[in-house]
Amino acid sequence: MAELYVSRLFGMLARHCTQPFVLYCYTDQPRRLPAGIEQRDCRGWTELERPGMRPTTRKLGLFNPRYVEFERFLYLDLSLIVRAPMHELLAQAFARPEALVIVKHWANDGYNSSVMRIRRDAMTRIYDAFVAGERYEQEVPGDQDFIRGVVLRHGLTSQVAHFASHQIVSFKKTVQAGRRDGAVARRRIDDATIVKFHGSPKMHEAFAPRYHLHLRFEELLHGHWRPVLPMRALRREWHGAVAPA
Repeated sequence: MAELYVSRLFGMLARHCTQPFVLYCYTDQPRRLPAGIEQRDCRGWTELERPGMRPTTRKLGLFNPRYVEFERFLYLDLSLIVRAPMHELLAQAFARPEALVIVKHWANDGYNSSVMRIRRDAMTRIYDAFVAGERYEQEVPGDQDFIRGVVLRHGLTSQVAHFASHQIVSFKKTVQAGRRDGAVARRRIDDATIVKFHGSPKMHEAFAPRYHLHLRFEELLHGHWRPVLPMRALRREWHGAVAPA
């Protein structure tokens, strides 16, 4: 499944990234991926393993300049759909002077780390704090709340900016919003550059017939006789992939 998700992300970037790019896949095992994707071995990032922490905690390695050598780079989760040209998102993210541009969490004052523009060397404190054993109260024991904890404790808030709220939206939160107001939910997807699938369902589940029927049943229960979300259009983006080499 991981190979499928990487391949489809590559396909979406090929369609919607408006400037030349290289996709680097940081992985704990060799993958069968499309030509053009460069694989990087992150099996050695064992210092980022901690009992009770989620596997996503390894994202903190992105803040170690010994692991990622690029001056500035964009990180993307696999569980998202790029549905529109990225020129606005990229232009704004790379024009910001802050060291980190990240998604504002949709449910609280924290962060969602599904998309990050990181400047090399500027936020190494995040990596160093974890290795040094710092701990924080975390709603979810993983990278997102840890990043937020370091930023607050070490006075780094001036070095953090958020993506514009319309650029990266939560699929789950949009489904919930659609129960109240279908037009608002539809507009949220139509205006988005990226739709993030967090928790359940992920994309391969969301576009399966079973979930489609479940979603339509919920929409009908809330009085929406026509489909609220453009699931066919999102599915086309998801399936428009580059085949593995």
